[in-house]
Amino acid sequence: MVMFTAIRHLLHSRRALTILLLIVVATVVYQFFIPTLTFTPASEAAGMQQLEQAKRTTSLEPFTSDGCSANVSSNWRAAIKKVSQHSASFATTYADLATIPFESACIEHDQAYHPGTGGYVGRLTADNQLRAAILTYGMTNSALIQTRTGLGSPAEAVYLYELLAEAIYRGVRLGGAPCTGEPYAWGFGYGGGSCE
Repeated sequence: MVMFTAIRHLLHSRRALTILLLIVVATVVYQFFIPTLTFTPASEAAGMQQLEQAKRTTSLEPFTSDGCSANVSSNWRAAIKKVSQHSASFATTYADLATIPFESACIEHDQAYHPGTGGYVGRLTADNQLRAAILTYGMTNSALIQTRTGLGSPAEAVYLYELLAEAIYRGVRLGGAPCTGEPYAWGFGYGGGSCE
């Protein structure tokens, strides 16, 4: 009876409910996402081995790209179209940006990911090249970015792209491991990212 009363008091405590909720969320995140995340070469070694096995038994599918993955390109196009319908000045300012300004870098990144050649170092190289290309775009076009966005200086535009490049880099490092079943996985040309 004492145990039942203690559990009931625990469940009525906001702090206890918050902790319980955090445990449930952490468990769900772990179960669904952690196996597909890469933290070290060792954590993706099994996927790299599975990819090499798939390469011996599966043909490389023709290359396709969705631009910047995870619906980033399609959401960009939809947002540009939607806002342009409601703002003539926006439509004029962004008329030439139907695609993300650095989408070509995303496509080059996809081209490197498609065959998944070079293991961990090959993937790291592709991810660093993507980050560098986004930052280079920001530095090369800082005055234009400043004008379009209303930022205070070209340096602020470069800083914006520095943050963007780093965020995208961290995203592809964490989520692009081989054989996760995701269409953007390292070696997605073999079984669409599942290596089957």
